[in-house]
Amino acid sequence: MRGLCQGYSLNGCFVGIKRQIGMSQLEAAQQHLQAALTRLENALARRLTPPLSGAPEDYERAFTALTAERNDLARDVGMLRSECDRLNAALSAIERDHRNLREVTGQVAQRIDGSIAEIDRLLEG
Repeated sequence: MRGLCQGYSLNGCFVGIKRQIGMSQLEAAQQHLQAALTRLENALARRLTPPLSGAPEDYERAFTALTAERNDLARDVGMLRSECDRLNAALSAIERDHRNLREVTGQVAQRIDGSIAEIDRLLEG
C-alpha cells in the first residue's frame, strides 16, 4: 500500500485503490464480453456454412448444434447483462463515495485552514 500511495494525497490514494479495484472488474467483464463475441462469431460462421452433404441427418445435427449454441449465447448474454448491471452499480457506489470523500476532505481542509489562521492570530497577538 505504501508504494501505491507514495507521493499522493490520502484522497488520491483512496481514489487510486478504488480505481484499481474497478479496473480489475472492468477488465474481467471485457474478457467475458470478448469470449462471448468470439463464440458468437464462431456460431455465425458455422451457421453460414451448409452441412457437407444434403442428408437430413446432417441438417438435424447442424440444427441441434445451432440450438445448443444459441442457448449458450443467450446464457452468456444474460450473464453479461448481469455483470454490466453489477459493474454499473459498483461504479455508481464508487462515484458516490468519491463525491462524499471530496466533500469531507474539503471540510477538513477548511477546518485546518481555520485552525492555522487561529494559531497565526494567537502567535501574532
